[in-house]
Amino acid sequence: MEHQKNDNLNMLEAVVQNTEMGKNTLAQILPMAGDARFKAELIRQRSGYQELNQEAHAGLDACGSRAQGQSAFAKMNTKMGISFKTLTDKSTRNLAEMLSDGSSQGIMDCIKCQKDYPDAAPGTKRLMQRLQAFEEDNRQKLQKFL
Repeated sequence: MEHQKNDNLNMLEAVVQNTEMGKNTLAQILPMAGDARFKAELIRQRSGYQELNQEAHAGLDACGSRAQGQSAFAKMNTKMGISFKTLTDKSTRNLAEMLSDGSSQGIMDCIKCQKDYPDAAPGTKRLMQRLQAFEEDNRQKLQKFL
């Protein structure tokens, strides 16, 4: 039972961290987006990340736990990486490629997490699967902007 609780908490925390990465990245990139269709897609993605993030927080609350979220170092590292990659190129293509790479990483993280925490609760596993499907959908939608 204790192992299942740990798997559950770890998987919920992974959802929080993944969705925070998405929200924080989009917050930085959205102001750079000039193309209206691209901007609308980014807003849709941000809403999806927010919804999944809230569900993960609710799950952690129900377990009597609180999310750690992204570390300050991870946030700073991401922010600096985006700043560097957009220093000379803020084109829709470059932004879409960066976000697509991020979604690809998110998909891999979801897959690894599901293997690492096999005893998580069924509802938590479904939340992780929804996050993975959301990341896959994001990547596909971003391809038209490449």
